Amino acid sequence: MLVEYILEHTTRGACTCGRCFDAPENPEEKQPGGHTVDLTFFKVSAAGGDKDEFIALVKAEHPGWLDGKEHNYIAVGGDIGDQGTALMAIGLGHLLGAWKALSPDTVAPFLGTDTKQKMAGAGMVSLKADVDDAS
Repeated sequence: MLVEYILEHTTRGACTCGRCFDAPENPEEKQPGGHTVDLTFFKVSAAGGDKDEFIALVKAEHPGWLDGKEHNYIAVGGDIGDQGTALMAIGLGHLLGAWKALSPDTVAPFLGTDTKQKMAGAGMVSLKADVDDAS
């Protein structure tokens, strides 16, 4: 149910990594509008959703994500079966206030694009819940 919730309540932009064969031309122009979080590979915006409902689903399926430790998109993707959906989950949780999204673009926006892409590719896009907020 969590994956369905993520897909239903998230708008994902086109991948900007430069390596995806299915990326459209000018992917930077194909990002969601409104309030977004930049996950380096693409931006995510929330299409509705409720913090309490989202946290209840996370607690039911992947409670370890709320332990206050960092969980990168590779590990989250392993938990839910898809790294793209994992990135969307990280973004949605951030936008709903369930945790903070940590990415090169959110913690070091001053770095060059190539450096940020390399960092993200190495797994440096993660979620980190505040244990007090997630309880």
